[in-house]
Amino acid sequence: MGILPEQLENLSALLVALPQGENPVPAVRSRFPDISVSRCPDEDMRDEIPFLRKGNYDVFLVDTSNHCWRIVDELATASGVILAELSNE
Repeated sequence: MGILPEQLENLSALLVALPQGENPVPAVRSRFPDISVSRCPDEDMRDEIPFLRKGNYDVFLVDTSNHCWRIVDELATASGVILAELSNE
């Protein structure tokens, strides 16, 4: 089914509202139980282009339908997100 634009808007608002340093994964999973979510440092995603940047995170869309997740650039094919926490450098 993909991620709906409204879900992405709400996720973005949630990321902006979180206090710096707070783990966003529990809040995202609670609010969006149908979306897979993972968190990593931004250097783990250094060779990828984020879908968007919100708060202290680069947001990557992923297709989780197969064993290995695949980064995608369309909401319609995304079933999850990776939140790459931006370093303070």
